[in-house]
Amino acid sequence: METQHTGPNPLCEIGRTHPRDRHRMKPLEGHPGIWECPRHDMYATIVPQEEADKLERGDAYPLPDGGSGVVVRHGDERGGGIILYYRAED
Repeated sequence: METQHTGPNPLCEIGRTHPRDRHRMKPLEGHPGIWECPRHDMYATIVPQEEADKLERGDAYPLPDGGSGVVVRHGDERGGGIILYYRAED
């Protein structure tokens, strides 16, 4: 069973580093606990610290639709885990 996370939607990874493009991600419909940024084709979810410690930038991570994705970076701690940003593999 997937968990619905509470709290404000996370900032888009691009917005975290570019203040003029600061915006929040939106919940992905039909996928509780996953957020999306349609503007930058990115996703975010919260993973346990142990899982985040095993994942590095560029590592494979599945997309919500089952496609191939890659880790972009780790975000802030939230709800007992770490925000993980990922996108479709190029």
